[in-house]
Amino acid sequence: MAEVWDVVCGMRGDPDRWTSMVEYRGKRYYFCCDGCKGAFQRSPEYHLENFAQEHRGADPNPAGR
Repeated sequence: MAEVWDVVCGMRGDPDRWTSMVEYRGKRYYFCCDGCKGAFQRSPEYHLENFAQEHRGADPNPAGR
């Protein structure tokens, strides 16, 4: 099973074990905790841009789950 990335803290994990999730612009994002989920909801574009810079070419949800 493909791991997903938390775009706020950069942690990787199993999407079946992470209960925090948000749909944004047609894509699903998973979070390790509600704190990261809340941070993303307040500034989604900031976190997506930051993640893209820190993890070039990485897809936060490679399985598209």
